[in-house]
Amino acid sequence: MRSAAIDGLRVIGIVAIVAGHVWSDQSNDIARMGLYTWHVPVFFFLSGYLWANERTLGVEFRKRVRTLLVPYVAWLLAIGAVYGTYLWANGQALQVGNVLLGGSYMGAPFFAFWFVTALFGACLLLRALQRFPVWLPWAVAGAGLTVAYLAPDALTAVPFSLGVAVPAVIFILAGISFRRIAPRLKSRGWVSVALLAGSAALIVTGLSQPLDMKQGDFGTPVVSVVVASAISAGLVLLFQRVFASIRPRVAGAVTRAATVGLAVVLTHSAFILLFSAFPIDLPAVVVFLIVLVVSWTLAYFISRMPLGSVFTGSAATPARRPSDR
Repeated sequence: MRSAAIDGLRVIGIVAIVAGHVWSDQSNDIARMGLYTWHVPVFFFLSGYLWANERTLGVEFRKRVRTLLVPYVAWLLAIGAVYGTYLWANGQALQVGNVLLGGSYMGAPFFAFWFVTALFGACLLLRALQRFPVWLPWAVAGAGLTVAYLAPDALTAVPFSLGVAVPAVIFILAGISFRRIAPRLKSRGWVSVALLAGSAALIVTGLSQPLDMKQGDFGTPVVSVVVASAISAGLVLLFQRVFASIRPRVAGAVTRAATVGLAVVLTHSAFILLFSAFPIDLPAVVVFLIVLVVSWTLAYFISRMPLGSVFTGSAATPARRPSDR
């Protein structure tokens, strides 16, 4: 059973990722300040919040292959074939070597693909470390963060963003920790407000700089990681409160949107690139709305096809309203 609240947060996170890419080339400080600190970390945080301690490394590997790597490969081949044909028709060539290396090596239209392999690597790393003392995963993630602060290029040089996966484990651990303390929180609404408002204050004052995990940039040392985790926790509490009394029909719609969300993450950059080639200079907000609608519509229709799960990584399951999961 899925949680409509968590699925709602996933949907908002995907919308934020699309918005970040639409406005990224315009040096929009407001977009960077408002989105980049949390819109990727929140997915790692949610992986921790929903972490199943009893799962073995083998089960984790098979699950992540099915839900992450299979859609990654499927869309890589589909988009690569179309884009490669377009480049060939215009006397250019697809940089196959960079595409195969993944991660930060990939340019347009594969901007968001790094996220999939980084999440895959982070989940597998933490699962492998789970059998050791509790402090070891934190130490490994902390060491990764230290490298990110001192030599980010060393992380991004690792293919498939697997170097970035090491410090990214910190957000999964934060999600696991928050799940343990969340049931004991009183006045969850006020806690959510405090976490979000306090984080916003640190961002606006410049004390917490935005993250750009793809580039190995984890913002202001320690502070940005704490702020990203606090925002993620605050959003979880906020969405649980908002969705506590949601109607089943709305919950189902949110879950359907979330189950095909990975396809939106992997395809939206291609549509942004397509619109950038238009002879008409469309306003960014128009591009943003069109890309969202087209990407999600495509993802939905593909999910209805016999091999739809290959491109979405998930089969639709019923949503439920309880706020704890």
